Amino acid sequence: MKTIKLNKQKKGWIRIVEAFMAIVLLLGFVFVILIQVNPFSKGTSLLKTNNIKILKVIETNFSLRNLVLASSPPINSNETNFPSELNESLIKNTLSGETCFLYICSVESECNLNEDIQKEVYSSEILIFSNETLYSPRKLKVFCYDA
Repeated sequence: MKTIKLNKQKKGWIRIVEAFMAIVLLLGFVFVILIQVNPFSKGTSLLKTNNIKILKVIETNFSLRNLVLASSPPINSNETNFPSELNESLIKNTLSGETCFLYICSVESECNLNEDIQKEVYSSEILIFSNETLYSPRKLKVFCYDA
């Protein structure tokens, strides 16, 4: 009599564990699908990729790089004394429907966006230290958001 009762109790616990594992497995699949379908993930990735592209163009172009090194930080692309060639490069490489700002700062200082924007802003930065003749470390930062 007791053995029958004991076996039924074991079977009950096994069923509870099986049900729990099934629920965990289903939730895992749902979370994986939600992450892949997330509408923000694709746009975010595109904005980040474009931010890096903007910075790489300036970093690899000798004349643009020299303009960054020669400028007196802090300065941003909204200021009138910001180098026009850097501004043109920024405009040329900015995606349509996107607004971007370039900031040149000293390496030690924080490089913060001075605009009050009520949208999600994505930023990337690089450090440019020197060219063949000049050692003048600068932080170049780009801020972009959907217009």
